[in-house]
Amino acid sequence: MENNFRILRVPSHRTLNRVDFRGKRVLVRFDFNVPITDGKIDDTRRIEAGLPTLKKILERGAKEVCIICHFGRPEGDDPKFSTLPIAKAIANLLRSKQKIETIKTESKSPALSQYYKITDQVNIFENLRFDPREEENSVEFAKMMSLFADCFVLDAFANIHREHASMLALQDQLPTYVGLLVEKEINALFKILYNPEKPFVAVIGGAKVEDKLEVIEALSEKADAVLIGGMTANEWILDNHAKTGNIFLPNDGINKFGAMVSMDPEFIKRGVYDIGPQTIMLFKSILSSAKTIFWNGNLGVTEDKKFVHGTYEIARYMAKIKAEKVVSGGNTADVVDELGLQGGFDFISTGGSATSDLIAGKKLPVLEKLLK
Repeated sequence: MENNFRILRVPSHRTLNRVDFRGKRVLVRFDFNVPITDGKIDDTRRIEAGLPTLKKILERGAKEVCIICHFGRPEGDDPKFSTLPIAKAIANLLRSKQKIETIKTESKSPALSQYYKITDQVNIFENLRFDPREEENSVEFAKMMSLFADCFVLDAFANIHREHASMLALQDQLPTYVGLLVEKEINALFKILYNPEKPFVAVIGGAKVEDKLEVIEALSEKADAVLIGGMTANEWILDNHAKTGNIFLPNDGINKFGAMVSMDPEFIKRGVYDIGPQTIMLFKSILSSAKTIFWNGNLGVTEDKKFVHGTYEIARYMAKIKAEKVVSGGNTADVVDELGLQGGFDFISTGGSATSDLIAGKKLPVLEKLLK
């Protein structure tokens, strides 16, 4: 794996604990791209994950905090993709009784022409993707954003792989600092990549092998064992991918009728939806001695409760192991929540594709600039 980073931690001068925000206006980029149905947020975890950074900035004396974020994929300034529901969720989490106000600005950008005043000190602008220049990494748009603040805090780790104006170009316009969530992500993931306690075991599942191929190849160079399950394992076997001695595949599975089958290509083509009991025993035996574990992707079609057994069994087993344990991926984090196993894992990454790109050793200009 190519190491694109010369240091393994956030430079101390960029951490929030070293910054005096007294009297300053602070622009904060969060990842608040949350699921919304009929104007109501279905899952506030991403917003909750950003609250420690928001509170820390206020504790450090900020006069005003202006939040910027994107939500969905709007075509133009579609009101269905307004950040107003996010503003309401933030107000609720801050237990603010203040009425949310809509404040107009003089900006010509549809993303910056108004913001929602949540409290006397906290505002949130409209959806960054209302302005096409956001995804173009426009310097002009970055300069427009910078007019609203004295400094910038980046805490949108899940967007760290995207070279957008609010992630990359904006760093050249304002003094830039690292949010608490991004700092935790970097410290946890870099430790696994460059200084894991051995034995290091990676558990990789999920729906499509093409999304995980580079991750598996990279981890096979770092980990003592890579355990592959789910649809990723099915496709890996069918596509005859080369495997090294430290890559372990299921040797049995569960078909759509709930019967145990071998992982023969003919059975896989008919449908294998979960790992079988022999594979569960194999994976547990390898995990039993692990001192570092990275888990990304479920080991069966967990959308159907008939096929959650393998994933649940391995999740519960990992939670009991005394090791450094990092979980990545929304569906995987959902399993941890469903089973109430949050206390059994050291860190749950919010990164998704960003985490995968980092693990795979891809070049990440946003992160490289942030760590200078």
